[in-house]
Amino acid sequence: MDWLKTQLISALSGDQKVTRKLLVSLAALVAVASLVLVAINRPEAPTGEFEISEGLNEAESIEQFLYVHIVGEIKTPGMYQLPLGARLVDAVFAAGGLTADADNSSVNLARELSDGEQIVVFKVGEIAEAGGSAPGGLISINRATAEQLEELPGIGPALSSRIIAYRDANGGFKTKEDLLNVSGIGDSIFAGFTDLITL
Repeated sequence: MDWLKTQLISALSGDQKVTRKLLVSLAALVAVASLVLVAINRPEAPTGEFEISEGLNEAESIEQFLYVHIVGEIKTPGMYQLPLGARLVDAVFAAGGLTADADNSSVNLARELSDGEQIVVFKVGEIAEAGGSAPGGLISINRATAEQLEELPGIGPALSSRIIAYRDANGGFKTKEDLLNVSGIGDSIFAGFTDLITL
């Protein structure tokens, strides 16, 4: 350090040319001083817990709904908007509940609903009279016997038994199009009776 002082004094007084060694020493001194200043003035790291907020997925932020039409022995028949994943009991509750004459075994209250379906709640004894028929002469794919299903064009004993097996295994049909999941029923067969059936 004394040598550096001597060299500086000599250079400033004009007694000696500034040597290359002096320039390197000065540059090193400036660099060290800069590092010290940066270290002293560096801001402290913040402490505490932080939450990182992620943007909501647009699909998650918009609640989706389905619409069902409930008729028959219900206090307030009509069309109702329900959240996706709603069950038939939710539709019954939204419609004010069953009437005193309703046969609650005519519907599966635990069944998950599908958009656009119609639910018919029958009176006690009405199903026995109508069998698998529904209002308007349509055949109910959720209640019809094998013989009644065989009245549909393209449905024979083998297909009617497969329809009933599928119905029992899956807790009924949620839409008419679910019949396409039954082995042996393709688009052409389905198109032949789609207007003759209901849930």
